[in-house]
Amino acid sequence: MKPIIIGIVGGSGSGKTTLAQGLALLTGQFGCRVISQDHYYLEVPRGIPAEAYNFDEPAALDLDLLAQHIDAVKRGQEIHVPCYDFLTHCRKVQTEPLTPMPVLIVEGLFLYCNAALRESLDLRFFVEVPVAERLRRRIARDTVERGRSVEDIVRQFEYQVEPMYQRHILPTRQYADVVINLPYPDDRLYCEEVVGMWGRIEHLLRARGVSINSG
Repeated sequence: MKPIIIGIVGGSGSGKTTLAQGLALLTGQFGCRVISQDHYYLEVPRGIPAEAYNFDEPAALDLDLLAQHIDAVKRGQEIHVPCYDFLTHCRKVQTEPLTPMPVLIVEGLFLYCNAALRESLDLRFFVEVPVAERLRRRIARDTVERGRSVEDIVRQFEYQVEPMYQRHILPTRQYADVVINLPYPDDRLYCEEVVGMWGRIEHLLRARGVSINSG
């Protein structure tokens, strides 16, 4: 069966990864993998300090390579996903092999900015979360996972992350098949949205002849 490719886009801290992981659990019985756009970051150019580099614009990523990889998966070919090190801002030598499965979920900020990548997706979701909540989640993540200070995170968010969201990400909402509005942090809401997203994927699977046990 030709793989079903699902896209999930939203601002930093909108819960894209949480939704993708929830969907992966529901679709696991059919074979599902998740790819994060973050693996496709380009290395910071030599001579430019990381703190001065803009990671929050499409040009910071190799979206063309991601589009090529998605196209290869749709043709049934194995791909090798890059591994990016956020501490050194470089790609690692090793890659992660990915064998095509019936469902592939791709999550990231700029998936709908690239026309070829956008058109390769069978179902497109856009996640909307208030700016204050997105900032709170970014602080919680980056202080733990990337060892950054709260002051540095807030400064980058105000002068780079949010302006780039308004310029590059929010306008691509128009390309989404479904806009998910999550106005406040609530695990129950996320569970409900995942179930709703699964319903649409289930419809696509049935349309491609996959037998699904509703129980």
